[in-house]
Amino acid sequence: MTTIDIEKAIKIYKEASASTLSMMEYVLLLLNELQKNVQQCKWAIAAGDSDERDRSLQKAQDFLFELMTTTDHEAERSDLLMVIYVHMNQCLVETHMTKTDELLGHVEEMTVQLIASWQVAKQVTRRRNFTTDRL
Repeated sequence: MTTIDIEKAIKIYKEASASTLSMMEYVLLLLNELQKNVQQCKWAIAAGDSDERDRSLQKAQDFLFELMTTTDHEAERSDLLMVIYVHMNQCLVETHMTKTDELLGHVEEMTVQLIASWQVAKQVTRRRNFTTDRL
C-alpha cells in the first residue's frame, strides 16, 4: 500500500466511525478536537508559526460552527449553550486579530468544562437507558 492509499483508508475509516456515533459521542468528539486545535494554536503562537496559528484557529472555528449546528434548539438550555459557543468564537476571532494567545486559555478552560459536563450527561443517560428493575 502506498502512503496515499493508507491516508485514504484512514479518512474512510474516520468518516464511517463518525457516522455511527451517538449525538453525545459526536459532541464530545467535536469538543475534543476543538480543545486539540486551541492547544495547537497556543503552541503555534509561542513558536511564531503564523501559518499553523491561522490553520488551527480556522479548524477550531469549524468545530465550533459544527457544534452550533448540532445544538438541539428545542432543548432546555440550548440558548445558553449557543451563547457560550458564540462567546468562544468571538475569543477565537479576537485571537486571530491580535495574534496573541491571551484568550486561548479562557477558550480552553470553557472547552474542558463543556467536555466534563457532556461526559456526565453521557453517563447519566447511559445509566438511565441501561438500568432496569429486572434481574
